[in-house]
Amino acid sequence: MSVAPEQLMEELRTLCRGRGVQTPGIDLHVGPALRQVCGIVETDGAEAVRLKLRDWVASAARAFPVEVRNAVLAPLGLHDDAQFRFLNERIEWLARQQDRGARTVRRRMDAGLQRLVEVALQPAPSSAAHVAPSELWHVKEFDALLKLDGPTPACTERRTVVADTDGVNEIAWSITIPSPTPDGAPGDLDVEVLHGVELIGHERPSPRRFLMKLRLPRPLNAGQTHQFALEVRVPRGQSMRPTYVFWPERMCESFRLRVRFDRDDLPDAVWRVEEALARDTDDLSPWPQALPLDEIGEIDVMFPHPRQGRGYGVQWTPRD
Repeated sequence: MSVAPEQLMEELRTLCRGRGVQTPGIDLHVGPALRQVCGIVETDGAEAVRLKLRDWVASAARAFPVEVRNAVLAPLGLHDDAQFRFLNERIEWLARQQDRGARTVRRRMDAGLQRLVEVALQPAPSSAAHVAPSELWHVKEFDALLKLDGPTPACTERRTVVADTDGVNEIAWSITIPSPTPDGAPGDLDVEVLHGVELIGHERPSPRRFLMKLRLPRPLNAGQTHQFALEVRVPRGQSMRPTYVFWPERMCESFRLRVRFDRDDLPDAVWRVEEALARDTDDLSPWPQALPLDEIGEIDVMFPHPRQGRGYGVQWTPRD
């Protein structure tokens, strides 16, 4: 079925209203044109629909100029710093950020939405090898070791990925960091490739979100696996919020997290976070599933088959 550009444009404008993509029950508010271009199927629940919308918009808008990209992300409710209840509030926020009037921002919003329509209607690639790599693979195992006993927090992240089609030669990796304090600004990250991939591109589409483009040493065919590892560090002198939560953006078969605390500065409490919804982890209130530290100050938790769009990991209360 072909997509009419006028219908897709109208559905995008409609989606901007209210809370945008963050609207509860979003699966009931997405029209047939958006369903087709985002690959949304009847069995997708609200969170799966939300993730597919977010991934498609992020991919389509990646090459847009910054002011146009933000004029798409904010009205759709996809900008981390513009999570307001109404479209008018998000427009006003964007007007302040760009030092422009609301009418100018609305024109930029329409221009950005039109660019999305143009991306959606461009001819399909003739070979699967040219399809966006992020749509062609999933995570078999994700193993994270967070080390809090060094000069600065550092996390070793190892992923084993599985190709779901032939010709996968790139991996998109992302991380979203909370601000150290509720009213603080998001910080920075140092990322180092340990093995298995080459970092060929990176960007920061919002203050909290980092995107990395990673090249594999050789293309993978369907069913083949590959492991790579990254070291993620908080820059020295920058504080870290006492939380590590994984929000799967695609299918993941297994997630394991180990945290090694400083034995001279053990936390007062540690708890397991599982099946968290957005904002559930913001206030750092202890969850019922308390985790005891072992004799060397570590915890080790497993999450088989974590669900896309839900949060999994640990949080803790520092001693002081």
